[in-house]
Amino acid sequence: MKFPKGSAGLYPLLVVLLAVFAVAPLEYPGAFQSHTGLLAYYNLIALDQNPLQFFSWMPTLGRAPDLFRSDGALPYFIALIFSRLGFGYLGAIKLVYALAWIASGLTMFALARKFFSDAGAMLAAVVYIYLPFHIATVYVRGAFAESVAWAIFPVALLSVVSRQSTAVSQQSSVNKVLRFTFYALPFALLYLTQPGIAILFALVAFAIAFATRGRTTPLSQSQRDFQSLNFSIPIFSGLAFGALLTLPAILRNNARILRDGFEPNFVLPFQLFSSLWGFGASTGNFLDQFPLQIGIAPLGLAIIAIALGWHANDERSGERSLQRIIAMFLAVALVLIALTFEITSPIWNVLGIFVAAPWQLLAFVGLAFAFVAGAVIEFDPRFARPMMLAFFVALPVVASYGYLAPKFLDVKPTRPQIAIFGNNEIALLDYRIVGPLRHGATLRVHLTWQALRPIYNDYTVFVQAVHENGNTYGQSDNKPQDGSLPTIKWQAGQVINDMHAVQIDVEGPSEGFYLQIGLYKSATGERALITAGADSLRVPRPGDPDPVITDQLLPGQK
Repeated sequence: MKFPKGSAGLYPLLVVLLAVFAVAPLEYPGAFQSHTGLLAYYNLIALDQNPLQFFSWMPTLGRAPDLFRSDGALPYFIALIFSRLGFGYLGAIKLVYALAWIASGLTMFALARKFFSDAGAMLAAVVYIYLPFHIATVYVRGAFAESVAWAIFPVALLSVVSRQSTAVSQQSSVNKVLRFTFYALPFALLYLTQPGIAILFALVAFAIAFATRGRTTPLSQSQRDFQSLNFSIPIFSGLAFGALLTLPAILRNNARILRDGFEPNFVLPFQLFSSLWGFGASTGNFLDQFPLQIGIAPLGLAIIAIALGWHANDERSGERSLQRIIAMFLAVALVLIALTFEITSPIWNVLGIFVAAPWQLLAFVGLAFAFVAGAVIEFDPRFARPMMLAFFVALPVVASYGYLAPKFLDVKPTRPQIAIFGNNEIALLDYRIVGPLRHGATLRVHLTWQALRPIYNDYTVFVQAVHENGNTYGQSDNKPQDGSLPTIKWQAGQVINDMHAVQIDVEGPSEGFYLQIGLYKSATGERALITAGADSLRVPRPGDPDPVITDQLLPGQK
């Protein structure tokens, strides 16, 4: 039994509904903790403060602008629209995450539908949505731009495959231009989302298109010879157009290829099959807590598809059977996996300028495995029956459901970050002063920090009560959280709530005080400079909220 005729639109709808489990945690209050912390939200705030920058803006908060590794502006422009529509900064970023996740399923459905039935395409889409590395990209890494790129990968590859099956020479000039724009646009959008990833995916798409040229529809030898070069034109034209649009931002921010932008944290083979799930950063060793597994459902379904296809006799794809198309996708996946191993380290002297770590190629591996997994339905008609199809579709959801448990923070960013200390080490995201700035008063200063990268300096926080005459009338020097969480234990992206108490000398002037906040190395006393070059921050600043005067303890206060 199959779904009745005319129900083709049901399959994309089911893909959307099945994606609900993946995006549901985004509805939790606050922001989820990740390796990038709250940077996406504060980057959006920075864009909202200067919307006229448009193409000259880059999301560089806490990071030096990198020519290829920096995120593109496109995802933030989309979030800015939602923010202006009333979703706020927090809601806008989370909404883009959710829509990108749902869109990734729909674009994978469209790609797989080029080769499979509706049922097979739906299975490929669900596997793609629930790939463990896809979940880690969002809920562990917090890679905002890359999460949007996942939605563009399938449609970009589809544009190349569709380009092959079109007899370009028989079209009018207008149709040629329109079709060329359609085929090149996904790669331009991908470049505006994440330039380095876009370039590497273009190479992958080129390899797949070259291997499948003339296979999706029967073509003559002359047509295949023409397409051997023709299909690549939209790919690289789209990248060139995207690069042209980002040129103002590159020049304005002096973006360049950073020498320390690549970390050679290669994948260990056992990690691809590990069942462990952690939230730690990638370290490239056996103690790595970062999840890098392919996933039991994608891998298992791919193995079943290969086993069934081995004995199948399917010639639906013209001169090359579906089995050979599947074998080609699998071969691409295996090559990409090999590139994540340390044995290929010499190659990364070149490839390393595009990404921050070799394991980012697992996004392309996941796409290939999701595609292969969808072929299970095609090799046995019994699998397309509703009960069997429901079983196969539920498998990747159930297998990855336990990974959908991000850690959340009770925060709601509403204004720009206060300052960045050190060499993009620590950001002071927000502060709050509880108590009057008067002599004899005891102030409690609540600080919200974020580690922008691994910190190797043991910093002490100092808070000084300074009078307008320049004299200091009170000071607190202490490590974060009374020394229980020193900065050398902070993880990249971690958000830390900290509180320091300062008593203003009762014998000082009655009023006219302000606070100076900063960090210094505990061993040497050397102060960490803020972005503006000063070694301390004066608060309250003009426009900041006035100190809170209360005798009541605030939430979390001791």
